[in-house]
Amino acid sequence: MKTKHILFTSLAAALAITIVGCGQGSSPTPDSSSPAASAENLIPQELVVSDQLEGAIGVVDARKDVQEGKEAVVTGFIGGRAEPFVEGRAIFTLADSKAIIRCDVDDDDHCATPWDACCDDPAKIKASIATVQIVDGDGMVLKQTLKDFQGIKPGSTVSVKGTIAPGSTKDALVINADQIHVASK
Repeated sequence: MKTKHILFTSLAAALAITIVGCGQGSSPTPDSSSPAASAENLIPQELVVSDQLEGAIGVVDARKDVQEGKEAVVTGFIGGRAEPFVEGRAIFTLADSKAIIRCDVDDDDHCATPWDACCDDPAKIKASIATVQIVDGDGMVLKQTLKDFQGIKPGSTVSVKGTIAPGSTKDALVINADQIHVASK
């Protein structure tokens, strides 16, 4: 009986140490408002450019010729889903504005998230979007949201210049952006 008690106490102590230890060393993901955000994880101010990016094509056309490392200049609107940004990461979804229609093109529309293009066919939306991300020198996505960074917001018309990310396919285009131009309304 004493052996069972010692075994149970040992297991309980090990579990308590594991639970307490799991919280040690983990920290919340840095974002723009966190003083813990390191310089290498901050989105560079020069990312957003004032000059229009020349030679931009739509997402659908860009998906026709996907070659890892190839330069791409793509245009569209931030959308294709209700929340086109990834919380705590420099990523958004870019939708082809010629292929899919925002819900607010109709004056009678009262959609709360018109950039999601929910009025369009879901298969068409899926075939007309790309992922845009900002990465560091090691190819890791920056740990800061792009939402509201220098005028970048859901529904914004943007042009993106960068390179096609490793692992991209015609069905899943990912662009590592170096420059973003936000069109004025």
